[in-house]
Amino acid sequence: MSSRTPGAPGPRSSRSASEAARRATEQAAQRRRDRNRLVLLVAVLVVALVGGGLGLQAWRTGRSPSAVPASSYADAPQPLAEGQPVRFGDASAPVELTVYEDFHCPHCADFADEFGPTLDAARDAGRLRLTVWPMSFIDEGSDRAAAALGCATEAGFGERYHHGLFANAQLQWSQEQLLELGRLSTDVVPDGFTSCVQGQQKAGWADSVDAAAEAAGVTGTPTLFLDGAPLPLEGLTPESLQSMIEAKG
Repeated sequence: MSSRTPGAPGPRSSRSASEAARRATEQAAQRRRDRNRLVLLVAVLVVALVGGGLGLQAWRTGRSPSAVPASSYADAPQPLAEGQPVRFGDASAPVELTVYEDFHCPHCADFADEFGPTLDAARDAGRLRLTVWPMSFIDEGSDRAAAALGCATEAGFGERYHHGLFANAQLQWSQEQLLELGRLSTDVVPDGFTSCVQGQQKAGWADSVDAAAEAAGVTGTPTLFLDGAPLPLEGLTPESLQSMIEAKG
């Protein structure tokens, strides 16, 4: 007859304790494996995101602009004063549309793409004059593009350059891209445009446009005014905008 000391573990209790210890060890090992897999997965995702971001950035910076949309607008050199906008169209046109925009604003690019033909037609018909405030609050590319528009406007091809900036809105707008867009916008690029872009001669003007927009209470882009009255974008279509212009003009 066997006997054991009271309170001492018997064979069954020892086996249960060993089994519990084994399971705890296996579970701890599984948790380590899971953590390691998670760390590896996160690392792969980070590499993919960083690599993709760097690739996109390189594409935006290195790619050349595409062709500038054709235009029949008779452009001319336009001096730009500090805190003053760019103007396109006959100064005597009866209707004025004022647009605050940013060349890296996706909604501004969408507006230019959707409403541009309607605005160009009304301008060419002598019914509309377009007042453009090129803001630059999104990034440094916006700032460089706004300043380059000032250079192109004073050089006499601002209208086509304006179209080209939105037609290539996905670009980062490095100095070389802005110069190349100039070559695509006019048959002969004035020397003054090249030196203006390279020397960032209209950077102060671009800053003054931002200051004027802020003073006017503009907090986002695109912001529109038709003959000085706010023009909401919600529900606006090219057809309804055309009807408004024709009714006023």
